[in-house]
Amino acid sequence: APRPPRRKRPPPQQMRGGGPPPRQQQQQQQQGRPQQGGAGQQQQQQGGSGYFQPDNKKGEVNELKALLRDPNVERDPKRKRDVIKKVIAYMTLGIDVSRLFTEMVMSIETRDLVVKKMVYHYLSNYAHEKPEMGLMCINTLQRDCSNEDPMVRGLALRSLCSLRLPSVLEYIEAPLRASLTDPHSYVRKTGVMGILKVYHLDKDLIRSSDWVDVLYDMLRDVDGTAARLPSHFSFPTID
Repeated sequence: APRPPRRKRPPPQQMRGGGPPPRQQQQQQQQGRPQQGGAGQQQQQQGGSGYFQPDNKKGEVNELKALLRDPNVERDPKRKRDVIKKVIAYMTLGIDVSRLFTEMVMSIETRDLVVKKMVYHYLSNYAHEKPEMGLMCINTLQRDCSNEDPMVRGLALRSLCSLRLPSVLEYIEAPLRASLTDPHSYVRKTGVMGILKVYHLDKDLIRSSDWVDVLYDMLRDVDGTAARLPSHFSFPTID
């Protein structure tokens, strides 16, 4: 007897309730998923959750201001150093911490050399942008130029010459001349570099005074490093 004709097998897409096969379903699910490389991933690449974004730090700058005024922080040298470190970190990230200028000037009255270095760096960074604030630290820097510690004297003089304010040149001349005869070679070397910074601010002041003769005298310094500038510094020709 002839065999009955075979029934045709339905195509795969019509099996199991008419849905596509598992492999095709998985491909469709992957195609339908949202891509994870959008704004979230870009935000992580630019700084994680945005912790260091300036807009998120305005409130914390006010907190730093309160901490710098807190008597308990003033009595705790380690805590005060940590607060000032945070101020410098924000400044390095481009966050405006100029509102703390008054508090930072007050923080310079310390025996902690690390704190003094950070405060000097802060003053040098903001003084030329805010000249009216820069005048607030002149007396403090002048006083530190006569400190018993040669490191403090040199750092204070370097900061005073780095303010880049023509209005303070009259306050720089006296400590600058004193530094060139300082018993410590670091202070004398800082003074030589300070003359170069003053020259870039006011060339006529250097040309009309005896600073050039003073520099020639510095070449006969007992310590040869005092009148030796780093390789990236060079005095222009002074007529």
